[in-house]
Amino acid sequence: MGPPGSGKGTLSSLCVRQPGWNQVSTGNLCRNHIQSNTDIGKKIKAVIDSGDLVSDEIIADMIQEWMLLHKGTLQNVILDGYPRTKKQAELLYDLLNNVNQDLQLMLITFQVDTDVLVHRILSRVICSNKECQLTYSLAQDSAKAFCNECNAPLFKRVDDTKDRLKNRIDLYYQNEKGIVDFFVNKGVSIKMINGDRPIQDVFTDFNKLIEQK
Repeated sequence: MGPPGSGKGTLSSLCVRQPGWNQVSTGNLCRNHIQSNTDIGKKIKAVIDSGDLVSDEIIADMIQEWMLLHKGTLQNVILDGYPRTKKQAELLYDLLNNVNQDLQLMLITFQVDTDVLVHRILSRVICSNKECQLTYSLAQDSAKAFCNECNAPLFKRVDDTKDRLKNRIDLYYQNEKGIVDFFVNKGVSIKMINGDRPIQDVFTDFNKLIEQK
């Protein structure tokens, strides 16, 4: 967990390059369901077209379907930026325990100053390949236009603007305490990582936390 720009997606990308790791991104799952015109995809599209937010229950159904589809083959799963509300946390906890009774769940929160988040987001561009989605910073290379991994064009998210970013950060912190408190009460291990450092340093600390579980 972490606010927008804290490094969750970049860390997830590094994780899935290691054998045995699986990433679950609710955004990617939603897009895949819509593109495939599944029953869940039809529900999600209808909600989005109406201007509403996709319900916690629909997201939970989508996560459950993914978990059951991969049951028996999963070693390590990283949930990228999910859950986002206490209700999603409750639904996720019940789901994971139904899928795997021996589950070891860990919540890792990213701590990053707001000024750093704003700087990162306003200079962020993302690979347009839905199977890749690597992120880059125009602050490091203002002429960057294509992904290093797959050579797909890079794009800037429409909500990566200063005004929208403030709302997204505020919304994250409004929900964070309720989610953390819920998992604390369930005895889930809660760890914190300082995300205001080079990603390789963050990745090293992340692996140390996983080894300690």
